Amino acid sequence: MIWLEMISTRAAGIIEAEKILEICRQTHQSIAGEKLLKMTVFCNTRYATDISIHLQWKSNPGNGSVLGRELSSALAGLGLISHTLWIEQEEF
Repeated sequence: MIWLEMISTRAAGIIEAEKILEICRQTHQSIAGEKLLKMTVFCNTRYATDISIHLQWKSNPGNGSVLGRELSSALAGLGLISHTLWIEQEEF
């Protein structure tokens, strides 16, 4: 079963969006020892300030992983944040 922790951001402007991407790069480099399957960052094709960060876990990260909560906290001053947890439906 795959768990997806999704952190969606709407940055206050382009400068803030660039800062978010830099934080994501730094975070990605520092998580080698985590039990994370994959970290993926998406940018909206129409609005450069909308960024979605996907953290895939093999097991239940509870109410959000420590990594996800720390990342959300680090991004909070740069724009609006939505932090949600999803579970893969295996029947499909």
